[in-house]
Amino acid sequence: MRASSLLPVLGGTLRYEALMVVRHRALWTVLVPLSLLSLVIAWGAPSDITGGVRHVGAAALITGILCTLGIGVTLADRFVRGLSHGMGDLAAATPHSLWFRLPAMLVASLGVALVLPLVVVMVCVVPAAVADGGVRPLAAALAAFTTVLVPGAAALTALACFLGLVLPLTLARVATAGVWLWSTIASPQILPLVTPTGTLLSPVGGYPAAAWFGERAVWANRELTGPLSPPPDTGTALANLAVLAVFTAVLLTLAVLVAVRRK
Repeated sequence: MRASSLLPVLGGTLRYEALMVVRHRALWTVLVPLSLLSLVIAWGAPSDITGGVRHVGAAALITGILCTLGIGVTLADRFVRGLSHGMGDLAAATPHSLWFRLPAMLVASLGVALVLPLVVVMVCVVPAAVADGGVRPLAAALAAFTTVLVPGAAALTALACFLGLVLPLTLARVATAGVWLWSTIASPQILPLVTPTGTLLSPVGGYPAAAWFGERAVWANRELTGPLSPPPDTGTALANLAVLAVFTAVLLTLAVLVAVRRK
């Protein structure tokens, strides 16, 4: 495909996929209550949170834990629907391959699904600005949303879409929910399980939240020690984000390979 024609095709694909997600009723049925719950919890943040920056960091963390679960579970069928009979034939007539279409589907789906979580975090700027006495929490909220919430949501949605291709949808959704809970809140100090929780492999966003927004380190390493549970700082936060980026890319690549083989 010529470079001059890439942008119009990309824009059209993203608009089409975004429209499909807007019409995904199950997503909003799940996401609206979770967003409201997140807002209630994040707005009434614990009294030990002092300063607006930490307030919005906590809001992004709380919203990510709750809303990402709903996004991943409900979007597990996105690739399956997009490649179904009829839709798959229509996509095959367009001037781009599955290596182009599936990443566009993931980006557009997340772009729409993350609107409500973004609204929740931005609403929490109000009490944060009051606590901080200025507008600094506004920039902090955007940064927290981007670094704390989005990477985990991208990783879980990529996993859900991949599982939706290789498993029955009900099982894929159950597995997606299980992986999220196992990797974010299943502390090895409580449950006798090997878990990514408290390590650089966890998608919860605890390392960026602790390193850059003043959140408690317990959300990062769960007070564990070892090479995978270092103290939170800029280096470990970046390492956590890199792990999630690689994880997302690998899962998306596997999904495309499965889809190409089925074609």
